[in-house]
Amino acid sequence: MANSGQSEPDDLVVTGTRTARTRRDTPIRTDVIGSALLSRAAPRNLGDAIDFLPGARAENNCQNCNTTEIQLLGLPGSYNQILLDGLPLVTGVAAVYGVEQVPAVLVERIEVVKGGGSALYGPGAVAGVVNVIPLRPERDGFRSTLDLQLPGGERAVSSSIVGSKVLADGRGFVNAYAQAEHSPAIDLNDDGYSELARRRLATTGARGEWKPGEATTVALDYQYTRERRRGGNRLDQPWFLANITEAIDSDVHRGSASVAQQLGEQTKVAGVFAFSDLARKAFYGGLGDVVADPADPGFDQALFDAAVAVSRTQYSRTRDRFRFGEVRLESVQGRHALLGGIQYRWEGVRDRNTDVDDRVLGTIVEDDFSTLGGFVQDEWTLNEGLRLVLGGRIDKSSELDDVVVSPRIGLWASPTSSLVLRANYSTGYRAPEVFSEDIHIDVLGADPIRVRNADGLREEHADSYALGFDWRPAWNDGAFTLDGQAYLTRLSDTFFLGPIEEATDGTLFRTRSNTGGSRVMGAEISTSYRLTSSLRLLASGVYLDARYDDRQTVFEEEDEGIVLTTRRYLKSPQWSGVGQILWDATPNLDVFVGLRYIGRMDVLNNRAAEIRRVGDFLMADLTATRHFALNADGSREVDLTLGVKNATNVRQRDLEVGASRDSTYVYGPRLPRTFFVRLSAHY
Repeated sequence: MANSGQSEPDDLVVTGTRTARTRRDTPIRTDVIGSALLSRAAPRNLGDAIDFLPGARAENNCQNCNTTEIQLLGLPGSYNQILLDGLPLVTGVAAVYGVEQVPAVLVERIEVVKGGGSALYGPGAVAGVVNVIPLRPERDGFRSTLDLQLPGGERAVSSSIVGSKVLADGRGFVNAYAQAEHSPAIDLNDDGYSELARRRLATTGARGEWKPGEATTVALDYQYTRERRRGGNRLDQPWFLANITEAIDSDVHRGSASVAQQLGEQTKVAGVFAFSDLARKAFYGGLGDVVADPADPGFDQALFDAAVAVSRTQYSRTRDRFRFGEVRLESVQGRHALLGGIQYRWEGVRDRNTDVDDRVLGTIVEDDFSTLGGFVQDEWTLNEGLRLVLGGRIDKSSELDDVVVSPRIGLWASPTSSLVLRANYSTGYRAPEVFSEDIHIDVLGADPIRVRNADGLREEHADSYALGFDWRPAWNDGAFTLDGQAYLTRLSDTFFLGPIEEATDGTLFRTRSNTGGSRVMGAEISTSYRLTSSLRLLASGVYLDARYDDRQTVFEEEDEGIVLTTRRYLKSPQWSGVGQILWDATPNLDVFVGLRYIGRMDVLNNRAAEIRRVGDFLMADLTATRHFALNADGSREVDLTLGVKNATNVRQRDLEVGASRDSTYVYGPRLPRTFFVRLSAHY
């Protein structure tokens, strides 16, 4: 069982092989976050939901703007690919803030496959893929929610609505949706600088499918997201008049159009075109550690004016355009389920430094890159208890001289009705393109830190091995389940961001280069037990060790003679765990208890010039949902959910303070104790 406890083993999944199979029958292990958790735990976005999946978590990387990444296999977010209904529409640039821009309102379930996935999904799927599956309505109606949350005692409000229309004779559907969120800036250590950024987020869109004939299906999808985010201090002042400001105004348009044509009972051809356009105005910097209030006795006009002259030039404008096209053929021929196709990806990134009056001062990044790839796969059923997956892909990237070959092989065996065994080898790679680190600028104090690629930067390769089991004994009507998996991922020519350096013009930068290699090894085990028809317990434990082959320099200060080196991946806990209690206390009352454990990890503090082994965290989420039926068959219902997230209020206690803080020294739970109430209606 890919056990997060929210879905049954006979639920269909599609991400592992791009063909629909039950979770237990798929040769590629697929973890699922299903509708039960999404309704009971009340996540606001993708980052909140992923925290309940064993071996995955959302990590805050910035004390100022709270940019969030999803970690898989203990590797940073740039090693995995986020898919929207199977399409790679969350680009490396958009992923800087994109994890919190995927609203929970449009999600039916989330499927996660760990390990190299480039054979099917192309560059970037090194640690795995996270696939957000949208809602498919079964009847006409509306769903709406109103959320009030109190993180740290402050008030955050969000609301959403989804309207669905199902076409006659099962010929399709239309979903139209909107969601809005208003979150205040929160200062957790009372130093006048926010730890949680102020956010104004709005998302709207529509998705539909139509069958003009029995053999043809047309699908259209469009989404618009607008976000206004700001962190730092002096939030009532213009961006350039704060001591520290990290702020973005972003607008993202995404869409897709696809056509699937059934050529025969067992053969289908499909084509899709998808796009994403992002426009972002941003500011990273500020006045620094100078007195900015003229009424303060320490105010110095000359120092203030000099700081303003610099701060006025720290704006930027980013444009990221992405285009994706695919044609694929699916066919079942006897014991073989065949899949093959061609994909083309193009992305253009332009990032310009501007001043407060929007005058262009220089070009930071101006690049475009493309990949043309072809893939094939054969799911071969040797007999009822044995299946083999053989697949591979060839890619030609505009950034590489040679083609990249990405093979995969998977074995599924069921020696008994209660036991499933899986063995997989898969590969992944990353080409030296523009990554999220290039567009999100770290800030040390008020000094922006940019990223440079080393000359001759080579692609990074990954070989992933996995061996797992899924045991479901028949006793007590399958009340007990146990599953586990062991991982080994070897990375060659690993990309590594070196220590902060100072250029001749005084600007700060880090260099991305190839280091010799690295590896991740680990294992996870999950179990569930159904005590009664209304009470279910789940628990998962994960061990992951991510290390470089050789020690890497992460901090160097020549004047002080300080050099810090490590073999460990930073901010990558070795131990983690998830526990859940799902209790249907009465037909009209659901109770949910979620436990999350984050183990000790190494974190770099650039200001203090230290690598710190920080403590572990045990978080508890508690919710109760009361259902109020509005009609006899229960198709119309109002739900009232009361709960508290991070009830234990565990979080980082050594937060950086003041204008000189290292904004990247942030780790652990992203939210303090948060009481909330949610009102949901289905009608």
